[in-house]
Amino acid sequence: MSTSPWRAGVPLLTVACESGRMGCDGWASTTPAPPPDPLTVCVWANLLDAMPDATAVMGHDGTILAVNNAWRMFGVDNGGTEAATGVGINYLGVCRRSAAAGCRDAAAVHEALELVLKGATVESLLDYPCPSPAVGRWFRLRVTPIAGPTASVLISHTNITEQKTLELELERRASSDPLTGLANRARFLQKVASAATPRPGRRRDADRYGLLYLDLDFFKPINDTFGHAAGDQVLQTVAARLSDVVRPQDTIARLGGDEFAIVAPRISAGGLGTLLARVDAALAEPHLVHGNVLSVRASVGSYLAKQGQTAAESLEHADQAMYTIKRLRSTRTPPS
Repeated sequence: MSTSPWRAGVPLLTVACESGRMGCDGWASTTPAPPPDPLTVCVWANLLDAMPDATAVMGHDGTILAVNNAWRMFGVDNGGTEAATGVGINYLGVCRRSAAAGCRDAAAVHEALELVLKGATVESLLDYPCPSPAVGRWFRLRVTPIAGPTASVLISHTNITEQKTLELELERRASSDPLTGLANRARFLQKVASAATPRPGRRRDADRYGLLYLDLDFFKPINDTFGHAAGDQVLQTVAARLSDVVRPQDTIARLGGDEFAIVAPRISAGGLGTLLARVDAALAEPHLVHGNVLSVRASVGSYLAKQGQTAAESLEHADQAMYTIKRLRSTRTPPS
């Protein structure tokens, strides 16, 4: 004999109307109730479908009890099927399997669902990336409890791509040099502080980092002779050449004017020497400015941070090393 869907403590979810959509008309009482009025069920189903965000009702055990049209269409549009993403699927189980496969966002979603189901919070919010082959999307998960004798929650996924794109662009602008696209001074200092922070469980000598401080030689005459637009072009070319020779984990910054810097985390003395040689070779290439072939080299100071040194101390040593090189080159003939 089949079990009635209107048993005590279970949301009244039923296929309703000629459309066959899932509906809900409240919580069942402990006494048998007649089948819900089809019109009432249709109203609840239509209300769920009217929600613009992908929305589902999940029971206390993680089973999806109802979904709206936006939820179904999202699954279809992304290569899924209703059988794999719709009513009857255990959503907690899906999250657990994805987390076990290495998806950190799935683990965070699972935690958010559990917190609301257990009554530890009245709402969980989580912003997460959900890229497709065509676009980098962002969504906001919202989990809220549904009142009733048995725990259940309302889950919605709101597309916040436009908002998140704007936030990320504002963050990028706040941490980037507008001319070259490199990190600015504030971002560079954050990277140096991060490199100077010991990692738990690692040998202190394994966390050594190197710094390169660069100051272009005789750059001012280029601005004075050919104009600032030409000088900006040289700065952009220098930035591109530096980007070609650093490692993926290194950070290049334009500190201002014609000063640049590089922080190289987890590097040895030999590795820093190799990086310095690559930088020198890249900047030795001439620049074509208004039909003139010009040499724009740089005075580069290098410093390998010692164990226990702070970021400020390391930066001071690298800066002093650069000025030592600068003084030695002060007798060079400026480019013509």
